[in-house]
Amino acid sequence: AFLSLALGSLPFSNPIFFTMQQWATLAAILLPLWHVTALSPALSPELEAGVQGAMLLSAALPQHGPTPTPELEARMTKTGSAIYHAFELLQTAEQNIEEGQQQMNSKKLLQSASSNLAAGEAVLQKATQELADSTRSKTEITSSFLNSADPLGAPPEPPHSWGQIDNMERRASSKVKFLQSRSKELRSTLREAGVSLVSVASSDKVQTVGDSLNKKEEDALVDFVSTYESH
Repeated sequence: AFLSLALGSLPFSNPIFFTMQQWATLAAILLPLWHVTALSPALSPELEAGVQGAMLLSAALPQHGPTPTPELEARMTKTGSAIYHAFELLQTAEQNIEEGQQQMNSKKLLQSASSNLAAGEAVLQKATQELADSTRSKTEITSSFLNSADPLGAPPEPPHSWGQIDNMERRASSKVKFLQSRSKELRSTLREAGVSLVSVASSDKVQTVGDSLNKKEEDALVDFVSTYESH
């Protein structure tokens, strides 16, 4: 009688048209009853089959895991902005190095090529350090999130934006390696040409990007991750 009352209280009348969510609701009601009545000979085969079906369907439904706390979300957002800032520095370094390469190829502005190379290497060093710090921060935040989840519960679910930040960090790391190779190659070429190389410390043409992101740059960050996410 109690089972009939429980079934009759559900917001549907025809079991044929149960949705997956309704089956989950049914399972939530019937599972405790299943444990109570498991040893009862009065449990009909039809009801037993219904309970088992509800259990299977409930298990098949996607289980949403925990999400990051607002504090972790804020820290990851700040880290993502720092990674984007490092990428901006890398773009500046690339411009300097490419300009130096063009001047080297012209055979007429070799000393300017040396100055541009030094400027590019200075910015590259700054970008590399910022990226390393941001990557370390990203790893710490991710570890804190994963370690806070219940090992017996559903797997934790990081936000979609965290995957975009991962993608951006990988691309920035690849650009660092590319520019390090390019600067090393250009420095070797200038040395072989007998050009007096300008040291990074003495370069007066070092270009930098602001240490903080303004509103325009924050909007560019959103465009960046959206553009490169699918690549």
